[in-house]
Amino acid sequence: MLKIKLFIKMVVTYFCIIISTLLMLGVLLSFLLNNYLIFNKQMEMLVKGRDIAQLIQPYLVQKRDPGELIRLLNRADKNLGTEIWVIDSRGYVIAAAADQEAHEGNLVDFEDIAEMQQNKVVIRQGKSRIYDEPVLWVITPVEASDRIIGGVILYSPIMGITRTMTKVRNLFIYSALVSIIFSTLVVYYLSKYVTGPLREMNRVAKKLACGHLAERVTIQQGDEIGDLASSFNFMAAQIEKQEKMRRDFVADVSHELRSPLTNIQGFIEAMIDGKDKTTDDRSRYLGILYKETLRLTGLVNQLLDLSRLESGALQIEKKPVDIIDVIKSSLANSRPVLEEKGLAAVINGPERVFVMGSCDRLGQVISNLLDNSARHSPQDGQITVNVAEKHGVVEVLVKDEGEGIPAEELTLIWERFYKADKARTRDKGGTGLGLAIVKKIIESHNGRVKAASEEGKGAEIGFELPVSAPLE
Repeated sequence: MLKIKLFIKMVVTYFCIIISTLLMLGVLLSFLLNNYLIFNKQMEMLVKGRDIAQLIQPYLVQKRDPGELIRLLNRADKNLGTEIWVIDSRGYVIAAAADQEAHEGNLVDFEDIAEMQQNKVVIRQGKSRIYDEPVLWVITPVEASDRIIGGVILYSPIMGITRTMTKVRNLFIYSALVSIIFSTLVVYYLSKYVTGPLREMNRVAKKLACGHLAERVTIQQGDEIGDLASSFNFMAAQIEKQEKMRRDFVADVSHELRSPLTNIQGFIEAMIDGKDKTTDDRSRYLGILYKETLRLTGLVNQLLDLSRLESGALQIEKKPVDIIDVIKSSLANSRPVLEEKGLAAVINGPERVFVMGSCDRLGQVISNLLDNSARHSPQDGQITVNVAEKHGVVEVLVKDEGEGIPAEELTLIWERFYKADKARTRDKGGTGLGLAIVKKIIESHNGRVKAASEEGKGAEIGFELPVSAPLE
């Protein structure tokens, strides 16, 4: 299929619009001007005809010498520039301002005579019975004693109006040609202004498709095209960011899977080689293998949860939930982890406060927050869960006494596999997915996550959810 460039389409479209507009304007102006000139000429002839009719009435009534009538008509003809005839009541020419002998005795159109005899002014345009060329003529009745005794005919050729119209049309054509040339130049540069940035975006899009994700368009226009370019660059930046996150995700998953798999492989090889000679060695090896498989299972389950949350495949049934009960239940489930490090847990807040959500998913959020705080808390430290209700919002913050998080990294803790200190965090366990899952679950509950920290004084991480009425 033949591809026509947008530039050519725009130029052709604008050119057709300009030509069509000028053509319609020319036809309309020509029609209106022609009618205006003819109307003015007819009105002028009508006024002059009435004046002449009043002047010649005594001559027709008294039947004076035709020579006097002809001299009178000749004087009027010099001032008007038309042919003037005088006819009798039957329509025969009895006097003419010019070439008397040629016109005397001629008979005008019967239809015109009939209207004149009814004391009507006759105004005509076209070819008459006497003239073959297009003319204007006006017949003014001459009345005496309530009867028509004759009439005055004024003939004017249309050639003068035609010549005027020809000059006007020529002037319009020259003006239209200049306008077309000027408009074509304007349309050309306007089309370039529009299609240039589009070609640039097309070039960069192809570069992005080839993997050059750092490419950007350099368009600085303060209009919709500039907005489109800004949106295009934002899209490219997001694609680059998502690609980096994908690569980091693959690298992190590979690393997280490699570590337990390497340990499992190593201990299985040791058992095959017979290094578990005693029952204690075998029990120790099997315990390590069991912990590594649990670690793998937890990582896979968290990856599945995060994937389902991000895709929207995880359906969450919401109902009024007492968040204090959820916190207490999560603390009970996390008791072994807390006791292993000798950590004390304290809840500060009201006895009951309700939010709309899923008990299981909110329990998962609290457990992940507690697990995160436990891993970063010092031995024999304390974890405090602060719950507060204010302005229709329930705020839940889990505070630890750990090493804290640098201020510039607070917004990064919600990303997958983020670890403030990867070497130390790996020793402490964890997959780096817990807080990412917390963020997705809270957002699915129409809430938002929060984090505050001061290095060396611990971190306070939690969320806010809208308050709900208790379940009746």
